[in-house]
Amino acid sequence: MSDLQSKLDQVKANETWLEKIKRYIPGYDGYVNKDNSRELDTILRTKLANRLEENKTKLKNTVLALSRDGKLLETGDLEKLEKKNENSIAKLKSAARGYSGLFDVSKINEMKLNQLYEFDYNLLSYVENLNKGFADLETKANAKEDLKAYILQMSQSLDDLLKKFDERESILRD
Repeated sequence: MSDLQSKLDQVKANETWLEKIKRYIPGYDGYVNKDNSRELDTILRTKLANRLEENKTKLKNTVLALSRDGKLLETGDLEKLEKKNENSIAKLKSAARGYSGLFDVSKINEMKLNQLYEFDYNLLSYVENLNKGFADLETKANAKEDLKAYILQMSQSLDDLLKKFDERESILRD
């Protein structure tokens, strides 16, 4: 929560004098804070998706290492892993923004937006572990190690990330 507040304070500090004056209009300050929270959450999810995008290169390098060693049959599992990685990227990029319009029946309050941001922020450790796993996969392929079990483990890790991310919807529904 303090991370979100410090980022919101940073956004406020960079406002123009006109934006600062607008904050004195009743109700406007809360509206702007909500909009900034939504924007920070979008930026965070984009960062998570971009970190997962880095795995594409690692997967291609793994496929190259396997094909150099004449293990083309093992690349089929890597294609499935690549599809799961792509699915994770798409989910992160297209997730609901926590938006509620002026005439929407259900409104999303600032506390819920903060919960959403905190949830997405906690996904950062999942993504960092996945990136480390993809780097290890590439290293193991170059060392000519058997990858079958490790690929299954990475696949399960991606499934866990998607399952965890699906919990985000319950925050929006509650």
